[in-house]
Amino acid sequence: MKFSKKKLPKSQIALEVQLTPEELDNHREKAVMTLAKDLRLEGFRPGHVPLQVAEKHVGEAAVLSEAARFAIAEVYRNIVEQERLDVIGEPEVRVLKLAFGPPAGGLEFRVQVAVLPDIELPDYKKIAGTAIRKEVRVEEKNVDETLQWLRESRKVKDASGQDVIPEATNEFAKSVGNFADLASLRASIQEGLRHEKEMQERDRLRQEIIEKIAARSKLEIPDVLVEREKQVLLSEVKRGVEQMAQMPFAEYARKAGKTEQELFESFGQEAEQRVKRFLVLREVAKRESITPTPEEVTQEADAILEHYASLQKAKKALDPDRLKEYTEGVLRHEKTLQFLEQFVKS
Repeated sequence: MKFSKKKLPKSQIALEVQLTPEELDNHREKAVMTLAKDLRLEGFRPGHVPLQVAEKHVGEAAVLSEAARFAIAEVYRNIVEQERLDVIGEPEVRVLKLAFGPPAGGLEFRVQVAVLPDIELPDYKKIAGTAIRKEVRVEEKNVDETLQWLRESRKVKDASGQDVIPEATNEFAKSVGNFADLASLRASIQEGLRHEKEMQERDRLRQEIIEKIAARSKLEIPDVLVEREKQVLLSEVKRGVEQMAQMPFAEYARKAGKTEQELFESFGQEAEQRVKRFLVLREVAKRESITPTPEEVTQEADAILEHYASLQKAKKALDPDRLKEYTEGVLRHEKTLQFLEQFVKS
């Protein structure tokens, strides 16, 4: 076997592969066996037709095509492993030459596939150090507003049928939950608001850091990842419209004056930025050897499964390998953001 590798734009590579007639012929028997499984011939039980007989009935062209399919799959897999290629998406294969036997036989084909790009990162630790965490403050008016919302949510009807909002008293506080008095309720509200604001500030800070690092990073973004992310964005919009606006997506699109395809294409820039941030963060994790432990992955996977009503149904519905891969990604992402946060000046 001979092959060559060539880099293409948009983080793609092309593989030119040549197999000798003998190397292609090694897949002939397996091809015949595969085709013979569905062969029905008088005098033979299904699946028990002799190979020589089966080959004559299925035809040379079918055997050649099937042998090529097996050869391409095996060779491509071996090259990916040998060259340690981080391929993404499905490869595009074009057969250039295909024939059994010498002297002119053999198989030649070309594969084009996207790979994860080489990334030139800036000094991400220094960049993270330029971010400033904002002070989180909860003012009394914020507590008042939340308390007012809580009172309005518990309004009742009086004897005349009018809405009556309860007064903010110790008795009201006790009716809301396990609070000794109004002061305890206000303290709980303040703590909740502070936690919410701290989470919002954490998310803002993380976004600022990764956007600054991504802006100074150099990489080619694969189109296949951008297209995937556009589909994710479209799905998010559909879900939001149906849940929040309480209307079918088709009606929403009609009111927006756009087709689904036009909306899909409009997500191009945002999708590209999302992909860039993801790839940059992934590269930081790689360089810093940031990875979750097996115990952390198992614990997180179990937590995901607990959201399902039936654990047995969840285990059947979710592919274990994909769940593990997803969980590892989520944890690695979180750990990398935590790593960058440690360089922020408080």
